[in-house]
Amino acid sequence: MNLRRTLGLLAVAAVVLLGIIIPVIVGGYSPRLGLDLQGGLSVTLQALEGADSESMAKAADIVRNRVNALGLTEPVVAPQGSNRILVQLPGEQDPDRVLSIIGSTAQLQFREVLEVIQPTDPAYEETPLTAVNPEDLEAYKALKDQEIVLEYTSRKGGDTLKVRLGPTRLTGDIIASAEAAVDQEKGGYEIKFQLTSEATPQFAALTQELLNKQLAIVLDYKLESFPTVQSAITDGNGVITGDFSREEARDLALVLKLGALPVEFNPDPLVEKISATLGRDSLRQGLIAGLLGLILVALYMLVLYRGLGVVTCLALSVFGALMYGIVSLLGHFIDWSLTLAGIAGIVVSIGISADSSVVYFERLKEEVREGKTLRSSADRAFKAAFRTVLTADAATFITAFILWILAIGPVKGFAFTLGIATILDVFISYFFTHPVVAILSRLEVYNKPRFVGVGREIREGEA
Repeated sequence: MNLRRTLGLLAVAAVVLLGIIIPVIVGGYSPRLGLDLQGGLSVTLQALEGADSESMAKAADIVRNRVNALGLTEPVVAPQGSNRILVQLPGEQDPDRVLSIIGSTAQLQFREVLEVIQPTDPAYEETPLTAVNPEDLEAYKALKDQEIVLEYTSRKGGDTLKVRLGPTRLTGDIIASAEAAVDQEKGGYEIKFQLTSEATPQFAALTQELLNKQLAIVLDYKLESFPTVQSAITDGNGVITGDFSREEARDLALVLKLGALPVEFNPDPLVEKISATLGRDSLRQGLIAGLLGLILVALYMLVLYRGLGVVTCLALSVFGALMYGIVSLLGHFIDWSLTLAGIAGIVVSIGISADSSVVYFERLKEEVREGKTLRSSADRAFKAAFRTVLTADAATFITAFILWILAIGPVKGFAFTLGIATILDVFISYFFTHPVVAILSRLEVYNKPRFVGVGREIREGEA
């Protein structure tokens, strides 16, 4: 191979390397770490029966908006199958708060208060609470148009009341915006909301009808408050009181503002909590494994192939830089997270990359043993070796692709990094390893058999 072509191939490798690394350095990007490396919460929401694909897609969007509004770092919200939504929140350690926000359907109802039953009232024990079971979907939906009995206890303590409520008069769909605010009269926090223009006259008519009566505000069949209507509300603005803390008011305003979920989810979602300490330990162990593997492979190649082993060390360095850059860019632009399984895929790929060098170098050694020079053998040996490398990498890539398509969870991360590694291996073999060997073969020292690990095992042949 002539020098111009050799330098041209190296130039392609340099352009690709710089094109990936420079944006990473300038943008300050780094790999986005998954839950098993950073710690946090993983919540799987499973829809109850009756959820279609359109409703699930809308529910995923609403959950994503709720999570993003929390200001968490790099959350992941993704549909899983036909009836589940996976929510991953790196760095979050409060499952109760998370579930109250992402798991709440936020079905807001305005109902007329028919009766407030005190604990001292003889009817208190005789009045059963309404059973609310989201898993019985038909009965759950029917509650909207029925009289119900809910209990109410002030957040500041006190007696638990039973409150009989009439059918739903208006729902949370009428709310255009909501925000938490300080309750100037009672202290604590409240939620101020603004109605849509279409709902303003409806709410005005309802409050006019219930003048001097109590209007209950029910969220997911939990009675939040039941204030007395002092005057008709005609300007489209209202307030939900209930002795909320600042965080409770803010979270409630958030779910009201972003809208109700169109499907009902299992009230007991699968929650996995991974401590930050465990995540850091996993990351450290993964990095140690990768670094140790890299060092051992480099030492092995140096011992076995001597001068050619230097080429392998350089190729592995290029491989590592490209892999780091690609993982960092994927994390920034498509929210792909590096997991412990992904690191395992990278560690395995170190062996794949080194194996390609072994195939090439063994071909070279055969040529040198026959008495040929390294310079005359570089191209001929590569042509034979590259066919083997291409076939092996194609088989590995197909396996990784099938695994990525069929697998779920961490296995996907392993398959993904393994697939990227096989592509990089082909690229580095063609655009870096071969050209570098071709250039080094022009040096006198590299044409000494012992310098490429052949020793004295040379048979007679052409020079």
